[in-house]
Amino acid sequence: MDDTAKHGKAFEVAKIPQKAGAVETGKTSVTDYNPVNLDEEATGHEKDTWLDLLKHGWLSNAGSNLDAGLTSAAAQVGQVMLTLPHAVSLTGIRAGVPLIVSYTLVSMWTVHLLNALYLEYKRSKISTGEWYAGDGKARRKASQYFEVVGHTCGRWLGAVALVLTVFNLVGNGTAQIVAGAANTYSINPVLSKRGWTLVWGALSLLMTLVPSFRDFRLLNVIALAGTGFTAIYICVSAGVHGFQANAVNLAPYNFQSFFTGANVFLWAYGGHGVSFEIIDAMWKPSAYDWVYPLSYLFTFSIATPHSILVQLAYPKGNLTQDNVYGVLPKNGWMVASIIIMLIHQIIAYALYVTPIFFMWEKLVGTHYKPAYIRLPSRLPVALLLWFIAIAFPFYGLINSIIGALTGSMVSFILPALAYNLYYLRSAAARANAPKQPPRWTGGWTPVLVFNAFIIIYFTTIGFGIGGYASIKTFVDKIRTLGVFVDCYQCKKG
Repeated sequence: MDDTAKHGKAFEVAKIPQKAGAVETGKTSVTDYNPVNLDEEATGHEKDTWLDLLKHGWLSNAGSNLDAGLTSAAAQVGQVMLTLPHAVSLTGIRAGVPLIVSYTLVSMWTVHLLNALYLEYKRSKISTGEWYAGDGKARRKASQYFEVVGHTCGRWLGAVALVLTVFNLVGNGTAQIVAGAANTYSINPVLSKRGWTLVWGALSLLMTLVPSFRDFRLLNVIALAGTGFTAIYICVSAGVHGFQANAVNLAPYNFQSFFTGANVFLWAYGGHGVSFEIIDAMWKPSAYDWVYPLSYLFTFSIATPHSILVQLAYPKGNLTQDNVYGVLPKNGWMVASIIIMLIHQIIAYALYVTPIFFMWEKLVGTHYKPAYIRLPSRLPVALLLWFIAIAFPFYGLINSIIGALTGSMVSFILPALAYNLYYLRSAAARANAPKQPPRWTGGWTPVLVFNAFIIIYFTTIGFGIGGYASIKTFVDKIRTLGVFVDCYQCKKG
């Protein structure tokens, strides 16, 4: 008999051992929740139907598995689908497609690892009375990447995770502003790209008003509808144009360009910097490692086919333009697509930077304050991202550097390293793991060995060689164009 059945209801009062600093409510530690049940919020939603989901949660309190899937998909796609065709041109189709498939599968696996660590973290915090506030029900704070890694594997690794996730999310947020400016310029060059960056940076300030990851459902649906339309438009446009006979056989331009393109794949198919915030917002957090792969079916289906077709249709133009709109013919469909993608990009910006807002709130002490204090306190972070976007408008290169230096670490290396460090400690840790290795893996030994392979491969290929290639390209651009470029990659005439 499992613990939930033995205790009866999940909301049954349970006494929890206290440690120094634990929260108490009367004589009993944080009550009303069974510490063994890590999906306790799902108890109140067991009988929810699709009709219930349609009626409630569009603006707030959206914590279903569906909402987690929508958020994951919206965070994965967006402006990255506009630069993926260029990345395919840098690697070549024959090498690019296997890389995309491989990185997608490994990304799904490392999400399972992060999900397991989150459940360990939550179980520990509940047992010490630190998970809920004094009323025993309200959450204390949002759980984040660096906190989970730091708690399970030590402060030093938590500090590393903090630095990497900050750079990863800052880069992602900045890329949304740069992409929005570039896309707007392509249909309305009344301002330079730098001018449009000023406009989009100002608009991004509004996203400081989205409180948490449970408030994104309506925004996510709008964003995903837009990316779906754009993927179809790009595929049709490439097909109508016609395909070049030898485009599929084109090899990478050189060593540096190959790894620059491969790093974009690392970033596109490894957006784990927001994973813990998404898991934390779920009513049933233990389900995220199967919700995430399902969301990837949508991501993969709209982000991969159009990249291949654009390379087949426009091999020369695709090599020089890191935004797909730079090679497509300008017409009404393109304008509609850009407008829709602009909406998605401002939403994706909010998804990427909300975790940074949480970190900032904790730093300045507003995380536990009312919304009218907490939300305006985020403005300094939004202003900093705005400034970075103006200074470095190298759209595709930003994606590449994020992928190499932070994406490889946050999405692949750190999850495998933290998981191995935690579960190699003792047989007891493995035996008591709330999420055991799937049966098809063959048990703990194959899992730990495969994780070691992930660490070695992505440290060498992604972080090492890929990082060198991307940074070298970035430095070359700065030497050639400088910073605060007025109109990067603008078409002359």
